[in-house]
Amino acid sequence: MYITLIKIFTYNKMEEEKLSGTPPERATERSEFYSVKDGMLSSPFYPRKIQYLRERRNELLKQTDFYLLPDVVINENKLNAIKIYRQELRDFINKLLNDEIKCNLIDDDFEEKYFPKLY
Repeated sequence: MYITLIKIFTYNKMEEEKLSGTPPERATERSEFYSVKDGMLSSPFYPRKIQYLRERRNELLKQTDFYLLPDVVINENKLNAIKIYRQELRDFINKLLNDEIKCNLIDDDFEEKYFPKLY
């Protein structure tokens, strides 16, 4: 068990050092769109970014869990908006991986530009 943890830590540290430089994708124009599906196969950056986005999505879902409790009094329109928002969050990663969303995954403002928002 202890040896496995050391191997995982060492691997993650090595991967982190590889990624700390400029990925090849950053050398191109920032406004271009990339195929996430192709990037998942060709670059170590993409799977890490997708994992981060999944974690961020889960955090956003947790923030709205409270509204779905049966004893919470909330306007019906607001509740429907929250349900739609939560569904968009759940669908977001799949749409991203299927290239249904054209975006620049390496954009620094990715979350602000492309993540579903609750209005």
